[in-house]
Amino acid sequence: MNRCVGCGVVLQDTSKDSDGYVSSLDKELCERCFVIKNYGQNKIIKRNNNDFIGILNKIRDKDVIVYVSNILTLNLDYIDKFKNVILVLTKRDVLPKLIKDIKIINYIKERYPNIIDVIIVSAYKKYNLDRLYNKLLNYSKQNIYFVGITNSGKSTLINEMIKCYNGVEGKITMSSFPSTTLAVVDGKIGKLKIKDTPGIVIDSSLVNYLDNKEIKMINSKKEIKPITIQVKGKGAVLVADFFRIEYDTQISSMTFYVANSVKVDNISLKNPRLLDGIIHEYDIHDNEDIVIEDIGFIKITKGMKIKVYSKYDNYLYIRDNLV
Repeated sequence: MNRCVGCGVVLQDTSKDSDGYVSSLDKELCERCFVIKNYGQNKIIKRNNNDFIGILNKIRDKDVIVYVSNILTLNLDYIDKFKNVILVLTKRDVLPKLIKDIKIINYIKERYPNIIDVIIVSAYKKYNLDRLYNKLLNYSKQNIYFVGITNSGKSTLINEMIKCYNGVEGKITMSSFPSTTLAVVDGKIGKLKIKDTPGIVIDSSLVNYLDNKEIKMINSKKEIKPITIQVKGKGAVLVADFFRIEYDTQISSMTFYVANSVKVDNISLKNPRLLDGIIHEYDIHDNEDIVIEDIGFIKITKGMKIKVYSKYDNYLYIRDNLV
């Protein structure tokens, strides 16, 4: 029973509309992975976490979990399911250089004292890959699972480590599309044997609704230039064509940590754009962030009432200021 080296799905040559289709069972990549890798196009695969629960249940307490998360959104909703966790925060290259790693590491350790270690990396710039690899060498006799939310940069990280420590191109399919990895993919990184698992699905993740062009827009690899807006009284801000944020405050500021290609505009409350969207309401306290899964976060300095209109039913949450 051969599996696709890109996404881990069982290969089959009988149904073009089913997972794992290949024209010949001699091929290494399923048709979907081939199209993603060579043409940047995705065949939508609908998944929910029930598809992956069996995989996660096979992870034992003594296994080591490399929990991969996007540094901007820090989605750690599932981290408490595992015992031995090394938290890897990806995409360091997009966060402004003025923000020191130690500040973010201390932020995490204060809130999750059971984590073995926190390592901040950039796969594209090979930043801290040696540190991560050397850390994992301490656990080479244990099962090492890479786990993370869909679109966390997990497969990109693994492929870059394979390239660095094996001297060959990694074959795991990389993309910004949801549910790219469909089953466990066994791999080797230098002296390490690792297991890449399917991304944990967030049903309300923004990337579930976007086309290729929009996904590339929100996933810019360039360093973010934060946009700060001083706010007083009542007003509204538009984030691309995805979110309308209405605020009510005595005085505060909102700093947007989103890709530079995501346009942030002050608009009049009378402007009707996105007023028919799905509404989320929050009472924000001093020094809290609004996190928008897949987009980034908004740093708020002083308390305010917030009403967010979103084009889709997206996942948002509140946390203490990260920076």
